Amino acid sequence: MPLTPAECQCAWRERHRGEPRGNKAMQVQLAALQGHVAQLEVKLAATPSAEPRAPSGRLREAYLAVRKERNELAMTLTQIEAYQPGIAVKARTWVEQVDGAPRRQ
Repeated sequence: MPLTPAECQCAWRERHRGEPRGNKAMQVQLAALQGHVAQLEVKLAATPSAEPRAPSGRLREAYLAVRKERNELAMTLTQIEAYQPGIAVKARTWVEQVDGAPRRQ
């Protein structure tokens, strides 16, 4: 037999009479979680922020090797440019042309 919404509500209240309200329990749990979040935010604010640092160890060695290679290539390009002016511009346009061409599959 179908019940009206008011009858359903009364039946639900009868079934749950005397039980602790779930909403109150959730409110208590929420307050505890909010307190924990506040503690974590204070702890996070107290820690120093991560700042960029100079590379160290193997990373530093790799960085220095790449930097040395870059400097050598720059010197080579300067020497080539001295012997053949305008070659860098021609090379740059050729690279743009190759990069812009559609690839065959």
